[in-house]
Amino acid sequence: MRNSEKYQNWLVFGLFTLLIFGQTLLFDHFAFYELPLSPTPLQQLLMLLYKLAAAMLFASPVFLLRDTRWLILWSVIIDTWFVANLIYMRNNHILLDGEAFNMSGNLHGYFWSVLIYIEWGIDLIFYGLTAVFGWFLWRLRESERKVWPFILVVLFGLCPLIQERHSHVYGQPFPETVARTSLLYAPYYIIADYRLMNDGIQPDRPMTEEDDTLADSLNTGSDSVRMDSPLIIVLLESLENWVVTPQIMPNLYRLTNNEHVFYANRIHTQIIGAPSADGQMLVNTGLLPITAGGTCLHYWHHTYPAVMKLAPDSAVCLLPHDTCVWNQTHMSPAYGYDTTICYSDVDTILFRKLDSLVDDGWRYIQCITQSTHAPFVNEKYSHLDVPHSMPWVMYNFIRGFNALDDGLGVFIRKLETDPKLQQYTIVITGDHRILHREKRNQMQHYADRWDDIAYDWISSLTPTDDCLPLIIYSPKITGNPRYTGDAYQMDIYPTYRALVGAGEARWQGFGINLMDSTQKRALPEEDAYRLSDKMIRNDYFGR
Repeated sequence: MRNSEKYQNWLVFGLFTLLIFGQTLLFDHFAFYELPLSPTPLQQLLMLLYKLAAAMLFASPVFLLRDTRWLILWSVIIDTWFVANLIYMRNNHILLDGEAFNMSGNLHGYFWSVLIYIEWGIDLIFYGLTAVFGWFLWRLRESERKVWPFILVVLFGLCPLIQERHSHVYGQPFPETVARTSLLYAPYYIIADYRLMNDGIQPDRPMTEEDDTLADSLNTGSDSVRMDSPLIIVLLESLENWVVTPQIMPNLYRLTNNEHVFYANRIHTQIIGAPSADGQMLVNTGLLPITAGGTCLHYWHHTYPAVMKLAPDSAVCLLPHDTCVWNQTHMSPAYGYDTTICYSDVDTILFRKLDSLVDDGWRYIQCITQSTHAPFVNEKYSHLDVPHSMPWVMYNFIRGFNALDDGLGVFIRKLETDPKLQQYTIVITGDHRILHREKRNQMQHYADRWDDIAYDWISSLTPTDDCLPLIIYSPKITGNPRYTGDAYQMDIYPTYRALVGAGEARWQGFGINLMDSTQKRALPEEDAYRLSDKMIRNDYFGR
């Protein structure tokens, strides 16, 4: 009996190490199985050794605890870290990093949106393994504390960090992180990253002479231009092109066929670290977001070439949340909005407020919806009859946009009948797509196999199209022109800017005017990202 107690710590340590090591392999399978990683045999061996070292490091508290049952709590914390990263990756296609923690305080009211990305059959596996391990530990109450094995294991477990740099997590693609190390090392880097971001320190990325020349070539217009047309920008939260149908969004679909509407239905999203905020910046400024992190959280004090700054009158921003979300307190003025009005109700109320602003004489307005944000609980306001056999995300998503369309219909009907509103240029688009690939594939599979004539419109849905729509109304547009090719969010700004009389303004934007078939792209998307990143970080427009 005494012999078994003597080796009890090492037995528990070995089992705990195997448990954590197995969970890291499970995590890699569930998180990265779609990535085209093809490591060499040596790299594969290093990956396994680093994961094993990390598992040993996180199992080392065994040697310090007299009552090993405390390891159950520690194991649950590790499980939660794995599951949180799985959920975050399904949502944002990246691992948790310092930016995620830095951003969390700016998302009041959005915490429950993660529910849509929980996959119980997968996520509960981690806790299930801990439950089995916990049952074993519950039977082992006392153990011997020894410091020397703890020190040895920690030293060995930290060895891989000597070859790593924290930039493998912050500012670098995540495949590079997991190819060499374990997710369990990430907290060490995140602590440093979080401090750097909180202190406002970013990696040095100065603009070269070539960068300045390229930026100047896109910044060659006049400083005296002012808009000659009133402008309304409507950002519909999470709007994807495949829901703009006569059944799901009849009012918006009707508008796309208006004589004075330009319609492009294949706009590729270009948001990165701050989805809604990045979408807002793209539409308002024609700039692309910084390549790591959120522009709105790091560079709110910089100067931006926003179109609303060209308005001869005051501009108002109508928000569905408090101004602390996405740092709107500073970003709204940075985009040229003199007044910010917040509301917190269904979007029907929003569009009534928008109508009243037009009636009160406001000529330059941006409004942002909220009800179609995940987990799409707004579906309860929908009147659309949808089969209950649908995957619940698809069911809620479709009905949520149907409910949003009811509110949008209030505004569209006013546009169709009010000569005053018909003089406006009105831009309607989505800020970003929201459904990750697994959900899209599930929804597409459901649509593909649908054959019930009562809901024949379901079979024509294309959830995997993965693009946003752009609808622009202007009295200057005639013939209901359409753009059916692939375009980008950076093209929205130069397209509508020309319609409001600001086509000759100094900043030309990174995109092209989709209504001008003769225009060629000045830069490919990758180069535009890189240059925009440097322009924002170095406050190009404020110099």
